[in-house]
Amino acid sequence: MGMAVSIAAIVAAFAVVITYTAAIRIFDSRMSSVTERQNMYQLLSEIDITVRQNYAGEITESYLQRNLSQGYLLGLNDPDSAYLSPDEYQLAVNDAMGYTFGFGMDIDRAADGNILVNVVYDGSPAAKAGIQSGDLIVNVGGKDVLAVGYDKAIAMIAEASPKVSLAVSRNGKKQAYELTRSKFETKSVKHRITDENIGVITIYEFNEKTPNQFNASLTKLRNKNVKGLVIDLRDNDGGNYEYACDILDTLLPAGPLMTVTDKEGNSLLKYTSDAKYIDLPVQVLINGSSDGAAELFAAVMVSFGRAETVGTATAGHTTVQELFQLSNGGAVKLTTGRWSDSLANVLDEGKVTPQFEVNLTAYQSTNRYQLADADDPQLQTALERLHTAIAAREESAEPEDTEDETEAASPAEAATTAENTKTTETTKTTKTTKKK
Repeated sequence: MGMAVSIAAIVAAFAVVITYTAAIRIFDSRMSSVTERQNMYQLLSEIDITVRQNYAGEITESYLQRNLSQGYLLGLNDPDSAYLSPDEYQLAVNDAMGYTFGFGMDIDRAADGNILVNVVYDGSPAAKAGIQSGDLIVNVGGKDVLAVGYDKAIAMIAEASPKVSLAVSRNGKKQAYELTRSKFETKSVKHRITDENIGVITIYEFNEKTPNQFNASLTKLRNKNVKGLVIDLRDNDGGNYEYACDILDTLLPAGPLMTVTDKEGNSLLKYTSDAKYIDLPVQVLINGSSDGAAELFAAVMVSFGRAETVGTATAGHTTVQELFQLSNGGAVKLTTGRWSDSLANVLDEGKVTPQFEVNLTAYQSTNRYQLADADDPQLQTALERLHTAIAAREESAEPEDTEDETEAASPAEAATTAENTKTTETTKTTKTTKKK
């Protein structure tokens, strides 16, 4: 009995020592953090006093506060974290809701150095004025683009408010336009049918209105009895993961869609799909500008075995950002976690590597939005893969299900790994687009 008591006492003492040691370490860590913050505040105060006592110029308090706030976030060395002014925060909120404030064009550098209009968004000032995809902007604000340079001309458009004057060349003829920057609803989804009765759905970004727009496009395509789908996520700059998962739920059987790991290392299953899904063969087009939510979309489709990917490796953006509003009406955008596809790890160093790698030439990359289907090798590869899948279905003993909803047998069956064959073209280019 005495020995038992002694052992118990030793164990208790040992537990106290461990607890005390851990508490000391936590305390020291927190005190160190407090001391570092105090030093930071003291340094900022010292800088402020020095500037106000000795600076010969005029201090604009609002400008100073804005740049101090931006500087703090820059100190995180995280390109995805930022300070947003009240105006910038409102723009971010509008964008998430499916509204954009601007001229409504997606533009890029043309081969001759002028500005190529890739996309004109429905309902935008550019669309209402009559500007079309494929137009060349050759003059901005009375200055020739080639004379001032592409980058300067782009900056002139970006900084113009509320109006900008443009000269546009179309089929060798010039026409003048004046656009007024305004708020308009973003059309983030477009669809069409190829000659082979394949539905092509292009998703430009994922915002609050994207799921409804996608469902409307999908319904129209299925009413035409399309045999398969190509979902084009090339140059999709991401958006909200929630809305990407809303669409995934339509296309996938029951299973996990997105898991997020927070700063403490805790994993949380954020989104799942139910058992009802649309049973059509799918190919997903991706490239180096497919970012964030677009990458999740492609990765999860492959994880479930419900699609193959064609194109080039994605941007590699697997972090999650959240907006935290501040008392001045602005906000802080912070990286709060990292996502992963939940059924299988299809990411390669954070990027989705296509199962069928197909590169575009420099010309094809620059003029992709103006290419005919036959001149787009990435689309052609996706169509070829779909024809193979459709033929296999037709030869199968079980007929193709044309009902709106299909019950999945199990998530495990849905997670069948797709064939990982690659075809490669010779020329690879990186394409950067700008939305104005």
